Amino acid sequence: MARAQGEASRLVETGAARPGYGAMALRLLVAAIYLFLLGPILIVVVTSFDPTTAGAFPPKGISLRWYEEFFKSDSFLAAFRFSLQLGLLAASIATAIGIVTSYALVRYLGRRREIGQTLVMLPAVVPQIIISISLLLALSFVPFPEFGTLLAGHIVICLPFAIAGITASLDGVDAELEAAAMTLGAPRWRVLAEIVVPLVAPGIISAFIFAFIVSFGDAYIALFLSGPGMTTLPIEIFSYMQWESSPVVAAITSVQILLILVLGLVVERLVGLRKIMRF
Repeated sequence: MARAQGEASRLVETGAARPGYGAMALRLLVAAIYLFLLGPILIVVVTSFDPTTAGAFPPKGISLRWYEEFFKSDSFLAAFRFSLQLGLLAASIATAIGIVTSYALVRYLGRRREIGQTLVMLPAVVPQIIISISLLLALSFVPFPEFGTLLAGHIVICLPFAIAGITASLDGVDAELEAAAMTLGAPRWRVLAEIVVPLVAPGIISAFIFAFIVSFGDAYIALFLSGPGMTTLPIEIFSYMQWESSPVVAAITSVQILLILVLGLVVERLVGLRKIMRF
């Protein structure tokens, strides 16, 4: 009996020691992965404070020179404003379509919901360059304003994220509430407007923000479909880097990173990124 207890104690001690080393190795691996993912972003942010034109890392000092340069540049500010306007418009339309589509997926498709979800998520899987070329070729057959084509392209790439965010929130709404309202005589559109939309409001706001982030950071669609006077910020940065190289690009990128980080935290606060990713 004593021998068995001693053997058991030895196994417990050995087993307790091994997970300790395993947990430490796992932490180091996770830290290395985070460093690999976030390292380039940190380098860009730190480089944006370099007072010289070299853009050295680590910088030789700390200066806001290149942020001032960005806010004084008419071309960069015009592209920034256009990206904001395009992103807000594309996100608004994508969110409106997403509300109706998500409601149809959750309430009407039943067993065929997985098929429907797969179809609406296709634009997120298909390479954006293919979507861009398809819309560009469509211009040669259908007379359509260039801005309308650019907007349509952004709506297409925003829709999957808008639908995912709204669907994740709509899954938590009890269908019996809608049935009770319709039993009392409310039409379907009124149930949707006065019951469903208020209950999924956090998901709708999150979907709008997510769609805006996707549109604001797009480069492929804008590269193929933007015309004169319709230069987005990523395309303006790309054009600038073809001829010049200075830390002003790092400063602009840092502003974008800050904007996206703040909006991402808002989405996480409202509905949670994990719920959207489980769509």
